[in-house]
Amino acid sequence: MHVKIPSARRLGARVAPLFACALFLASSGRASAQSLADRETARSLMDDGDKKRDAGDLKGALKNYQAADAIMKVPTTGLEVARAQIALGMLLEARETLGAVVRSPAKPGEPPPFVAARKAAEAMNGELAARIPSIQVVVTNAEPNRAPAITVDGEMIPEAAASAPRKVNPGAHVVVVKAGAAEKREEVSVVEGEAKTVTVDLAVTPAATPPAPTPTPSRGGSAAPKVMMFGGFGLAVVGLGVGAVTGLMSLSKTSDLKDACPNDRCPADKQAELDSTKSLGNISTIAFIAGGVGAGVGVVGLLMSGGGKDEAPASAARARRAPASAFAPENVRAVLGPSYVGVAGAF
Repeated sequence: MHVKIPSARRLGARVAPLFACALFLASSGRASAQSLADRETARSLMDDGDKKRDAGDLKGALKNYQAADAIMKVPTTGLEVARAQIALGMLLEARETLGAVVRSPAKPGEPPPFVAARKAAEAMNGELAARIPSIQVVVTNAEPNRAPAITVDGEMIPEAAASAPRKVNPGAHVVVVKAGAAEKREEVSVVEGEAKTVTVDLAVTPAATPPAPTPTPSRGGSAAPKVMMFGGFGLAVVGLGVGAVTGLMSLSKTSDLKDACPNDRCPADKQAELDSTKSLGNISTIAFIAGGVGAGVGVVGLLMSGGGKDEAPASAARARRAPASAFAPENVRAVLGPSYVGVAGAF
């Protein structure tokens, strides 16, 4: 059952006469011993509080009502404080205020508004109990034989009451559970009359394993240097062989033509033989050039092979120990010119 909060106009019309009557009787000496200044100040605070409440400033109204109640300490001012607290969702605080009004002792000859306020506070207090929500914390996967520390909104819950529903005001709340090195935080929101269970799992989530690095293929495992080495040396052998044979043939014919061609002038019947000699010379030159290029490529392939996969770690170690001017096979290159062939590199 919900307590109905009267509208601002109806509440002001009902409370103002009761409070004025209470203050009048107090001034006659039959209620309390507050001074005239206290009563006038309290009356002014209540009036300002009513204006703020009517304007929608409930927090400002509550502050005024609390100030007036601190002066008068009578059931009527306490009741107004509780009503403002309920309107703001401060149900726990309102229960405390209403309980104080109900427990306030009745004095002989006290004004009727005080009696009425005490009865109203008792009824509101009973109805308000069902509207207060609760949060029950359930902890799983905690360390055995070690009670976790539980806080709700920064307030530590005693171990004996850790499993009991905890009464809270409507709205958002923060639950923190600690046990050893594990700590979990949960945010939860509740409404009036709700009983919510919050399960906190303290199981430690294993860290993600980073992926294994992709192995980089070894440079020593490439077949290109071996192809260059064998192919280059093979071309060198063939080129040098062909160049030597054709060169010797060209030299032999040239020697024969010297006698038949005085002053380097050959008769017409020797022109075909002269052309053949020149062709053999050209073939020999080209073959020697090809053989030289093949030899250079073979040397480069030999240097790039570096002794194969098994020697790669040792080669790397030697390279680290070698001075800056050490020979680097990867810097070697073949050089081919119009009349020469060779190998260039950094040393």
